[in-house]
Amino acid sequence: MRSSIIASAFALLVSPAIADEAVTINFAADVGGKPFSCAETFPDIGSGKTTMSVTDFRLFVHDAALVRADGSLAPISLEQDGQWQYENAALLDFEDGTAACSSSGNSPTNTSLRGTVEDGEYVGLAFTIGLPFELNHVDPTVMPAPLNTTGMFWNWQFGFRFMQVNMVPVVAEAAMAGEAMGAGHGEGEAHASHGEGDAHAGHGGGEAGAMGWFLHLGSTLCAANSQTEAPTSPCANPNLVTVLFPEFDPASNVVVFDPGPVVAEADMTVNAPETAPGCMSFPGDADCLTVMTKLGLEYDGVDAGEQLFATVR
Repeated sequence: MRSSIIASAFALLVSPAIADEAVTINFAADVGGKPFSCAETFPDIGSGKTTMSVTDFRLFVHDAALVRADGSLAPISLEQDGQWQYENAALLDFEDGTAACSSSGNSPTNTSLRGTVEDGEYVGLAFTIGLPFELNHVDPTVMPAPLNTTGMFWNWQFGFRFMQVNMVPVVAEAAMAGEAMGAGHGEGEAHASHGEGDAHAGHGGGEAGAMGWFLHLGSTLCAANSQTEAPTSPCANPNLVTVLFPEFDPASNVVVFDPGPVVAEADMTVNAPETAPGCMSFPGDADCLTVMTKLGLEYDGVDAGEQLFATVR
């Protein structure tokens, strides 16, 4: 008996541990069904079927996992690459700093998640758009990449922009270029990043062309002692978007992000009075009423609808 116990224990010690397998999740960006490029324009966006250029297209994701047939999740352990992936979060960056993106972007891009997952049989994919609370409300000047990306930061209290898709009506862009030639103000000023604090300062209503139409997602109603201090408890509106694809094969499928269906009922040429340009997630912004629900989020008493931003092809 004693020898059999010892043999069993020895077998457990020498038996191989459950192996991990490498996995890559690929992503792509479209605008209104057309592949995104900083050099392209995109027709028929929003309720007015406006032609738009896009000056920025970036977002954070976290807690990526593969889905087993029984619905349980196997977390993907992300490669800690020192540039795009940190702990359980990653920055996806589709802009390359050229053409319309030259004023706010840069050349490096990242269109995949890379890591390992426990060896097994999987049928689907899950992840969350945004950052977990503990990684969101930090000082980006002392954090490792990608949490040092200040162009995605609102301020210490409100944290990062989880999603930043900046769009400009082409007719307005042409007008701004003309003003720049006459008055010496470049496009960079028009597309400068806007902190959450400035958004509350109020940008007049009417035509949105002077600023563009920005789709920014982030946590709001975050209680803190000041706008430059991080909250110590979760925000009232965390605004994290849960994405689940019951059928997804990393070897053949790609996750596609497209703001077109999200802004389908929004007029890209008009901005609600005394609000940030476009929809920046703040409560009380009429431009968000038809947008946030299409991200799968409740907004100002409007129930969450179907998540339309991320699809699979």
